[in-house]
Formats: sequence, C-alpha cells, structure tokens
Amino acid sequence: MVNQHGNKRFKKSYFQFWIKLVFAVAILTYLSWKISASLGEGHALYHFEFNNIGILLTAVLLLMVLNWSIEALKWKRLMNELQPLSFSTALTGVLAGVSTGLITPNRVGNFIGRVVVLDKEHRTKATLLTLLSNLAQFVPSIFFGCWGLLFINADFFNDSRVILFGGGLVLIILAMSLYLNPKLINRKPFNLWFSDKIIDAIAFVQSTSLYLKLHIIGLSAGRYFVFVTQYVLILLLFNQPQHLVHLFAGVSVVYLLMTIIPGFFFGKLFVREAAGLLVLGEMGIPNEVILVTGFILWLINIALPSLAGAIILLGKK
Repeated sequence: MVNQHGNKRFKKSYFQFWIKLVFAVAILTYLSWKISASLGEGHALYHFEFNNIGILLTAVLLLMVLNWSIEALKWKRLMNELQPLSFSTALTGVLAGVSTGLITPNRVGNFIGRVVVLDKEHRTKATLLTLLSNLAQFVPSIFFGCWGLLFINADFFNDSRVILFGGGLVLIILAMSLYLNPKLINRKPFNLWFSDKIIDAIAFVQSTSLYLKLHIIGLSAGRYFVFVTQYVLILLLFNQPQHLVHLFAGVSVVYLLMTIIPGFFFGKLFVREAAGLLVLGEMGIPNEVILVTGFILWLINIALPSLAGAIILLGKK
C-alpha cells in the first residue's frame, strides 16, 4: 500500500512538472517570436531620441518595479483579512499571477498564480479577493479615461466622445456598486451555479471594511498613473512633438478602450496596439512608433514579470 501511494504521488508530481515545463516553454517561445519580429521592423528607430534613451528607459524600468510593488501592496492589504503575508510573499504571488494571467482572457487567470503561495483552505476566498482587486483597478482606468476624452485633440472622437463618456459613467456606477457590495452578485440567476464555498467567500468579501476598499481604490489610482506615465515616457523616446497634456489624455483614452474591449490572450498585447493606432494615430503619431511603443511597454511591464512568475511556478510543488 505504501509503495502504491508513493507511486501515485510520484506520478502526480511528474505530471505536474511536465505541465509546468510546457507552460514555461510556451511563454518563452512566444516571447522569442515577438522579440525577433520586432527586431525585423526597424522603421520606428528613425524617430528615436537617442540623447535621452538611457534616462527615459531607466525611468520606465524603475516605474515597472513600482507598478508591481503597488499591486503587491494591494494584494497584501487584502490578504491580511484572510492570511497575513509578507511583502515579498505577496510580490511572489503577484508575479506568478502575471504569468498565468498572460494566457487567459482579460488576465482573469492572474488569481491562479497568486493562490499558489496561500494555504489551500483560503484559496476560494483569495480568488474572490483577487477579483475584487482587479475590479478596483478597473475603476480608475474608466474614470480617468473619461476625463482624457475631454482633453484629447483627435478629431475622430468628436462624434463618439459623448457616447464613450456616457458609457464610461455607466460602467463606473456599475463597477463601484459591485465593488462596494459584492453580495449583489449572489442573486439569481448567477448564484444558481455557486457552490457553498463560493457563497461563503462572497459573504467574506462583503464583510471587508469600507476603509480598506477605498484604500485599495486609492492604490489602484496610483498604479494607474504609474503605467500611464510609462507609456508617455516611451512615446517621448521617439521625439513626439505633442504637448504632454495631450499625450497623457491620449494614453488615458487608449487604456479606456483597452479596459472595455475584451482581450483574449497575452496580456492584451494586441488590444493595446489596436487602441493605440485608433487614438494616437489620429493625434498624428506614426503607426510604427505606436506599435513599437506598445511592444516595449508590454515587454517591460508584462513579459519580464511573467518570466519571473514562470520561474516561481516551476519551483512550486
């Protein structure tokens, strides 16, 4: 009997190892393909402001660290209600979540990587807390994107500006209602598919204090300004003449569209490029600059952290 149980455990561990290995190889293969493709198209390099490249890229990299540190702090604060974590453990979970979120629609799979650092009995509640954190990030993306519509200088949006602004306000109201009262989802027909564990987890998330929820919204707003600033700094690498106010407004509208348009795989890489071409292209920024800017931002903010996350997942049992 002991040998049989031992063989089962060995086979299970062996199977899990190969699943993790295939997962890591898939990520590496995809990243290699994107890097080689980008190097084959060097047109945007003609726009580079080489005098400031060191300073600007260093600033973008440092902001990447700040970006994911804020996200780790958000998750740590939420997890303190369930299973207290150190900042390093929270950051480990967040990076693992970046890796699993990379290949799931709208990055909803980020909870898969995060819960590996938690005790098993807490994982259902932690999953809902992670979704709450995602919803908190959704709110500033919509709110500041609507404000960006008021300052953007692209003629294309003159007719659709009111529709986008009104739709954004509706989304903010709905998102804040669900964020502050998660129990709203525990109603028919949604709860017909809920298990007792999920219903219990919803009640737990509902009990989270208003102060904590507002604190998480504040951190999400801070993180939003970090990655919007990164985008603008990378555009400045290409010596774009637009006023900073217009660049920030344009980028905020890009993130507004990214938030409301579904992205199926790879961290919304292709959605960002499509939104960038639509918004920034109308502002007069060359298409090749928009495409390379989006790829650089994705490489720094998503690809590098996801590689770290893949390594973390391979080391987990």
